[in-house]
This record gives sequence, structure tokens and C-alpha cells, in this order.
Amino acid sequence: MDEQITQFDRRLTAVEKDAAMLMAEAKHAQQRHATKEDAAELREEIVASELRLTTQIAATDSKLSAQIATLDSKLSAQIAALECKILSMESRYLRWTIGTVIAVAGVVLAMVRTFP
Repeated sequence: MDEQITQFDRRLTAVEKDAAMLMAEAKHAQQRHATKEDAAELREEIVASELRLTTQIAATDSKLSAQIATLDSKLSAQIAALECKILSMESRYLRWTIGTVIAVAGVVLAMVRTFP
């Protein structure tokens, strides 16, 4: 009977050692793996980041819209100035052309009268 108790004691000691080792491994694994609380904190951080990003995107969008509107008005003003300049040059060239035609007609008329 003593021998059975001794064998039982040895087997029980081995089981206790294995159980202690499994407990240590489980504790070590728990430290490496995420818990529900970790996942909840991460979810809260993600939601907060999304909110910050949404706010930043909205601010950037409004700034860009304002800049685009400013550039559009500047471009419209420059286009209008360029159109005025083109109209001015067109009328100037028209005057020079009419003046040149009249001058050439006068020269031709004078040559016809001078050399019959």
C-alpha cells in the first residue's frame, strides 16, 4: 500500500508540476494577447481618430473651397482684363488698317493723276 501511495504521490507531483507549467504558460499567453478591455479601448481610440480626421477633412475642405473661390475670382478678373486688352488692340489695328488703306488709295490716286 505504501508503494501505491508513493506511486500515486509521484504521479500527483508530476500532474501538479504540469498544471503549474500550464498555468504559467496561460498567464504568459494572457499578457501577450488582447483582452476585451484592450479591444474596447482600441475601438474608442479609432472612433476618436475618425472624429478628429472628419473634423480635419471638413476644415481642409472649407479652406480649399475658399481658396478655389478666391483663385476663380482672380482668374475671372484677369480674363476680363485680357478681353479688354484684346478689344483695345483690335480697335487699334482696325484704325491702322483703315488709315493704311486710305493712305494707299491716296498714293494710287496721286500716281494715276500724275502719270496718265
